[in-house]
Amino acid sequence: MEKLIGTICLDCEYKVANVTDLCPSCGSENTESLVIENRGTIYSFTIVYVGFGHMASRVPYALAVIDTEDHIKLTTVVEDVPDLDSLKIGDKVRFKKMDEMIGPIFQVV
Repeated sequence: MEKLIGTICLDCEYKVANVTDLCPSCGSENTESLVIENRGTIYSFTIVYVGFGHMASRVPYALAVIDTEDHIKLTTVVEDVPDLDSLKIGDKVRFKKMDEMIGPIFQVV
């Protein structure tokens, strides 16, 4: 199974859901990669009805802020939602795959 990789700052312990050489919180270069929990909950979301660029063919789709089990928030697309109207804050999700154009993709559990 593909892993979701992020970064932790070894100075301020800030965690971010992408790989970076600089801490976005304190600016430190003292960072290292970490594996992010592949499960979480929907913290917030919207349904996108008008897409643009490479996302235009996906509409309608769910764009969500996910709070992972290790409390890292990231914005992502949620796939495999049978009924977009049934999606709600607090729904359980898991990491599905990394998309080259989009980034991490999650799905409802």
